[in-house]
Amino acid sequence: MSTDSNHTNSRRQFLRQAGLTAATAAIAGPAIALPMSASLTQNDDQRKIGFAIVGLGKYATEQMMPAFKESKHAKITALVSGSPGKMQQLAKEYSVDAKSCYSYQNFDSIKDNPAVDVVYVVLPPGMHAEYVVRAAQAGKHVLTEKPMANTVAECQRMIDACRKAGKQLMVAYRAQFEPFNLEAIDRIKKGELGKLRYVTSDHGRQVKPTEDKADEWRVVKKLAGGGSLMDIGIYSLNAARYLTGEEPVE
Repeated sequence: MSTDSNHTNSRRQFLRQAGLTAATAAIAGPAIALPMSASLTQNDDQRKIGFAIVGLGKYATEQMMPAFKESKHAKITALVSGSPGKMQQLAKEYSVDAKSCYSYQNFDSIKDNPAVDVVYVVLPPGMHAEYVVRAAQAGKHVLTEKPMANTVAECQRMIDACRKAGKQLMVAYRAQFEPFNLEAIDRIKKGELGKLRYVTSDHGRQVKPTEDKADEWRVVKKLAGGGSLMDIGIYSLNAARYLTGEEPVE
């Protein structure tokens, strides 16, 4: 089981090294194959990919956003938040233009911002569908935090919206891009470990909403969705998928 510090380093490494290039690559299991816009297929030497960060909670501000400072391929070009004071402070830190700071109410006007190539939805799962759909309708590629959404219907709505807009959609699973996991996948495919018969995995964390306000949403069903399996157990489930190349049936 990974520690919180290991998670932090892994997430930062993923964002620092990958930019959008890896984020839009095909991954193990079914993937959404959509044509990339010219702005994303041109040389990265010309300019960095512009990301709008939707949601400025603890994970976004303390783990994910700092990685952009070291990224060679991506930068933060817009912020979306319901906390104007916090957003103003972060805009200054990340050199984001005041005109590229949005509330949840005027978020749709991001369609007129050419500096934004990708919208990164860093909100509780119960809010993912709404903002993925709105981002696609605004003509932006979308990276959304995991789990994808609370229901199959919401997931399908997100997929349909991005397909209709001709935009890339990815759920922010990073583990299948990490070197050790890529090595494991390769060795399994080559048969070096013999026939894979059984996978067992566990993963967990303590949730203390009374001590950490950032964890409050995790115990609200409307926001968090399916509890511990969807919240943290999907790392184990996704590992089983990319290691075996198989999909669960029950």
